[in-house]
Amino acid sequence: MSIFGLLVSMTPALADTTVTTGLVADTSGGTAPIVLAKWEANTDRYTDASTAAGAQFTASGQYNGHKTIAICAIVGDPDGLADVKNVYADVFYPENIALGSSHVALADQSGLGCGGLMQEDSLAKLGKQAGIDLFCTNVRTRNNLLPTINTDYSYDKICNTDGELWKDTAAVYCTTKTISYEDPSGDYKVWAVAQDTNGKQGILENHFTYLETTAFETDFNSVSYGNVRLNIHKIISGNLTWEPSTSTRPTVRNTGNTRLKMKVYQNDMGLGLTDGKSNVKFDARVGSDAPYAVYLPNTWTPLANDLDLSEMNEMDFSIDISKFPPDHVGANYTGNMTLSGESVNHLTCTGQPS
Repeated sequence: MSIFGLLVSMTPALADTTVTTGLVADTSGGTAPIVLAKWEANTDRYTDASTAAGAQFTASGQYNGHKTIAICAIVGDPDGLADVKNVYADVFYPENIALGSSHVALADQSGLGCGGLMQEDSLAKLGKQAGIDLFCTNVRTRNNLLPTINTDYSYDKICNTDGELWKDTAAVYCTTKTISYEDPSGDYKVWAVAQDTNGKQGILENHFTYLETTAFETDFNSVSYGNVRLNIHKIISGNLTWEPSTSTRPTVRNTGNTRLKMKVYQNDMGLGLTDGKSNVKFDARVGSDAPYAVYLPNTWTPLANDLDLSEMNEMDFSIDISKFPPDHVGANYTGNMTLSGESVNHLTCTGQPS
């Protein structure tokens, strides 16, 4: 009878280990490409919202109503157009402006926007004639202040019959970009980045302006106070549930690209005056943590708690009647309330209004 012994060597399992990696970009050889001109426009690639220099765009003012723009650049390369490998567009949020807290595509999670890169997008090359028609006809003759042109170039150097586009030493590249309804108004920096087969690159920078659009929507079209007694403060409370058009629990949301302050105006609902003073007063607020603003009929009154970009909040309303008219028994009183909003400064990257 034999007994065999088995000796097993056990190597302890290691925890995860992180190692560093690195490289050096080799861009030797050749000459960097050149961005001759660049611009932003509506999706037709040559119009915008203003005759002023550069591009200006108007927000939709509607929930989820995003704005699509075109970004174009003219790129050449001293080593030949075939040496151009990629053309990119980098769009940056406005400097020192925070995004709304509910924004779904933050460029900088810690800074909530604050001049950070939105995203880098690739530009596609247009055919020769399409590029000439776009830049030399539509842009040059219909909106010639739109583009930023490199200091070494001009419309003539690009568009003349001996110019860069006709000689095939440069071409037009374009893409589209979506700007959210909740992206803040302001000036957006844009880089056009051209890269050649050796990794060398040329950059041209400009800005476009996302014009201020102050807008909001509500999920209610009436406020019914129901049965109201003298000197009893009757409150109608809102909520945070969006119930379009039919809600009895008022809710409001910001659909513009500015922060906004809500304002309210209300007539006296036919309740009249006594000794020259109104028989009714009202209260309203945005958010349950805000103080009520007390107001008399026929006066515009701002409400506390500004609405941030894309923010939704409840609205609470109340009424207090000190005297009914003589024929008040069983009477119904109706009136009109008007809501409005005014823009307020964006929050900066420190969380304070700008």
